[in-house]
Amino acid sequence: MNKHLNKQLNKHLKTLFGVILIYCAFTGLIAAAPALQTINVNNAAQLSKAVHQANRSKGATSIVLADGRYNITQRLSFTGSHINLTSLSGDPTLVILSGQGMKKSPSAEILIDVSGSNISLSGFTLEQSANHLIQVRAETNADNFSLDNCVLRDSYEQLLKVSSSSKDDLFSDNGSIKNCLFEYTAGIGPQFYIGGIDAHRSRNWIIEGNTFKNIASPSKHVAEHAIHFWRRSANITVINNTIEDCDRGIGFGLGNDLNNHTDGGLIAYNFIRSTNQSHPYADAGIILEASPNVKIINDQVYIETSYPNAIEYRFTGTKNVLIQNNITNKSIRSKDGGQAELSGNQRANVSS
Repeated sequence: MNKHLNKQLNKHLKTLFGVILIYCAFTGLIAAAPALQTINVNNAAQLSKAVHQANRSKGATSIVLADGRYNITQRLSFTGSHINLTSLSGDPTLVILSGQGMKKSPSAEILIDVSGSNISLSGFTLEQSANHLIQVRAETNADNFSLDNCVLRDSYEQLLKVSSSSKDDLFSDNGSIKNCLFEYTAGIGPQFYIGGIDAHRSRNWIIEGNTFKNIASPSKHVAEHAIHFWRRSANITVINNTIEDCDRGIGFGLGNDLNNHTDGGLIAYNFIRSTNQSHPYADAGIILEASPNVKIINDQVYIETSYPNAIEYRFTGTKNVLIQNNITNKSIRSKDGGQAELSGNQRANVSS
């Protein structure tokens, strides 16, 4: 009898609980979880329409690219949130988003423009833009940007830009760039005003497991860095990246201006090698400029050009810095009053 009553009681309680949940959802006491919508596209027109639809959606959206070439004639502006642009195959060599050419243009050309938060990109190639392939906007507080398993190549300016405005105090927080290839396929860039990742006002970003190739200037001035964080960036982690034949490898800060510094971060386990004697402006592998509270540990830096230093820490704003257990074939040097603790670093012949 007791077992029968317990079963009946449990049955009634479950029914009552279900009724309460339905009532709460109907009356708004419990918010329903946002539905994930998936949009499959196979041409540029469909892609543009899908991005517009995702920006207006109140839920999360995944836009899935079929294999093929997408000729982008108008920038893809991500103004919404929780949008994922990915490829069906997951193979970036099979899905190519291409702009109008690696050349100067009378109007700004950006292939993917990110002003919303929680935007993730994965599994495709971006190429041939007059300006940037991707621009993430700190000036609109674009947070939680993610880029994974993509190829970025051959743009006329920096391949990926995190922009900012001096008129506000907004930042781009918690970005992630992993397992991507950044390169100039001709073996050198089209001009000096190029770079791999060029980021302003970025906090708590992680740059991990990427490869950078041939970000080098052909004339006039040195190119920007393969990886560069400055203009009040903070707590940046740069680990396990490979940088080959780029004018400058990893840079925090720019010049002797604390408004341009990066405060705090880790540069570790990166492999940097510069061998191309035809790159006229090859510089140091790792550079800190007026950037305090940084650790540079367990990196390998081999400079086989005429530049004398592998790692430099510059200006009095560079302090409380640890440079430890790095292997280099050239000097680790202070310039203009930069301060650092050096320990366990080794000089070695060029690694084969």
